[in-house]
Amino acid sequence: MLPEFCLLSALTLSSDKREVLRDEINEWMKLFLPKLERESTRSEKCRLIASVERHEFGDDWYAREWQFCQFVGKYLIIFDNERRELGQLKITSFQKQILRRNPTLENVFLGRSEIKEENGFWKLNDELEKKKISEGGEALIILEKFGNFEAAIRIHIFDAFLFTSKFGVNELKWKTHLISDFEKAENKNRDDKAVVPIHENIVKNFANVELYQIGDENEEDCLGWMTILEKCDRNIRTELKNESLDLEERKKIAIELDEGFDYLNKVGISHHDRKLENFLMLGGVTKICDFGLVEEKTGRRSYRQMGY
Repeated sequence: MLPEFCLLSALTLSSDKREVLRDEINEWMKLFLPKLERESTRSEKCRLIASVERHEFGDDWYAREWQFCQFVGKYLIIFDNERRELGQLKITSFQKQILRRNPTLENVFLGRSEIKEENGFWKLNDELEKKKISEGGEALIILEKFGNFEAAIRIHIFDAFLFTSKFGVNELKWKTHLISDFEKAENKNRDDKAVVPIHENIVKNFANVELYQIGDENEEDCLGWMTILEKCDRNIRTELKNESLDLEERKKIAIELDEGFDYLNKVGISHHDRKLENFLMLGGVTKICDFGLVEEKTGRRSYRQMGY
């Protein structure tokens, strides 16, 4: 298994090598997923309303403007803040299951503001606690070593019940994508090219595993990501706090951040979480991370498939 993981960082691989690597990641997932456990403070109602956010609206304006929704028959109807209809979407298999268990949530107005803040927490065993880099209610980053290859693993939760006692690993299936499945993004044209952001000043995602509920035959509702990415060695916030950067180093950081953000804008990604914690360094090179709060303008499925 271990030699194949060294291929993760390769931008180009033959189809045979890609499939070998994909199989090895899938085997690792079978061993790793059962170790994940967390608690959630959200209700089924919150879970249902939050699932609307994961729909592909076809128009970013609708995604921003909807404030109310109704589940009527086979359709999800979205409304603005004055309850004027904006459009209709097909209900997903995930939403159907929640509605079967909670029929009182059908044919009623549900407000976006009713999505409660998640105050849950991860229940990590000693092994994962030692490997932890950072932790939040819906995301966890740990250090993982595959032989001599060291990477960060980002577990990002989209559904509140994922990895809780109410939604176990045995209810999941997944789909693994590799950076070598794609080419480098060069523009922000609205198309569906198989390209992803690749730049020296952007943290590289080597692989991304999309998590789906078993029964979601069309893979229409991704419930979480497991992203294998570059492990950086320094955090700019910490470096500035410790006053360990001289003037020339600070200038270099500013230039590299500017180049990274310029590239993201060039390929249609607006990064809206520009805080010091999201600026890392690897071998003296500044890198932008955390794509949890972005506006993506190309509509490319490949960006999401690789965790951007």
